Amino acid sequence: MKGRTFRIRQQRRKQNHQQKTFKGKPSSSADWLSLQKWCKAQGMPKSMLTLAYFSQTFRGMMATRHIKAGDPLIKVPERLLITASKVKRSILLRDPQLRSSIQTLTEHQLLVYWVYIQNSAHSWTEWAWYVKTLPKSFDSVPLYVLSGEMPSENILLASDFEKWLFDHLPHSVQLKVIEQQRRLYGDWKCTSSLQGSIVLPTDWRRYVWAWLIVNTRCIHLGRQYAPQQCVKCITQRSDSYLLWPICDCDSIALAPVLDLLNHSCHASVLTYFDTASRQFVIKTLLPYSKGQEAFISYGPHENGFMLAEYGFVIANNPYSVLTLDNKVEEWVSSAKNSLSKPRRSLLDAKNLDRLVEVLQSNGMWGDFTLRESEEELPYRLQAAMLLLLLTTVLRVSFKEALSKWNHWRHCGGYMCKELDTAMKHWIQQTCADISNTSCSISQNICEMSAKLIPPQKEQRGFLVHCLGILWNDIYSIASKFKEQ
Repeated sequence: MKGRTFRIRQQRRKQNHQQKTFKGKPSSSADWLSLQKWCKAQGMPKSMLTLAYFSQTFRGMMATRHIKAGDPLIKVPERLLITASKVKRSILLRDPQLRSSIQTLTEHQLLVYWVYIQNSAHSWTEWAWYVKTLPKSFDSVPLYVLSGEMPSENILLASDFEKWLFDHLPHSVQLKVIEQQRRLYGDWKCTSSLQGSIVLPTDWRRYVWAWLIVNTRCIHLGRQYAPQQCVKCITQRSDSYLLWPICDCDSIALAPVLDLLNHSCHASVLTYFDTASRQFVIKTLLPYSKGQEAFISYGPHENGFMLAEYGFVIANNPYSVLTLDNKVEEWVSSAKNSLSKPRRSLLDAKNLDRLVEVLQSNGMWGDFTLRESEEELPYRLQAAMLLLLLTTVLRVSFKEALSKWNHWRHCGGYMCKELDTAMKHWIQQTCADISNTSCSISQNICEMSAKLIPPQKEQRGFLVHCLGILWNDIYSIASKFKEQ
């Protein structure tokens, strides 16, 4: 029989083996070392983290020693936070005549302009060490691939891969990318319309890159935007805007080093701007061992959102959802066509539109989602389908449908077996269709992955891989509900 000493040693070997599985390899990049020295010279406190490379997340921040729960992961001094108020002041130092026009730009637009100019600078700037560590491209972000070579409000799909990619995005992600393209073009148009002696953005691809830098890496300071304070802020001047304080009007910022922390669904952190020390602080609520990667959380987001916004997905994401908005809209359109035909019905297509307006006015239209962890249908989906199915199943008038629905909302209880059966049938049939579609698309994704040659695999392989995980999530959720 083995003794106590043997069991202790065996436990230590097991712990050491577990630690080796997540230890990273510290980076010796000249750009990273230069950034560290520069940040130290600007007053950034020494961190317990360093840049490292990991097998699963590629580049991230590794603990250089044991970090306890409640310890600060990183502190970024005020002078190193790049904010809209600082960008405004730097612009007005060059051209005071731009005071009125610069006020029309949003914080996001100003930060994008700053990144664009810093990347375009032909001479050395005080932020060069930070800019050199920023990503060179965003090949895994759908918008970066689909935004085109020239400014456009619409997705143009010029190449075969762009057409393939857009067709294989889930419908909710397609809508997200279309909305991103409109915002991107609108921001570019607003910034390009400035009049004065400043450099205007003319390189569309560089502007897309700068826009995504801000979109994927900015932090929220937890401040409320106060337009009345901006004029006072931008009148203060200094030779170097490293020394300028941030203003109460600043709600977002870019932060060197901090933006190298990766996302994890299981991370637990506390973030705040410490007004006493004038630092942005991130405290971990979880311990980390030496050599382990430290994480922050970007929020409780599902994989479709993560892919569109950040260019990656999370395997086994606990927030994965199946979005049914487009399926409900298709059902409404089909029902309206059915009601427009001559029949003995008390409800016409116009009144069906009125029922949709009722749902909208009650905040219950859209965001129809299913989660694998849920055993019952979400309340929003039940409420919408019960009201709409009253028209096609029970054939009641608009007034009676609204009355029955309001009674169900306020008193609860069981509507009727006929409606319950119709709703379950619609869910099962819809999820069965989605399950079949996801199988077909997953097969296409595997074929595309196999076709990619080495240069293309480096550029597009990760995006295609993420699509496979995303559609696998959709299949898993649809398969569960099609059998309920």
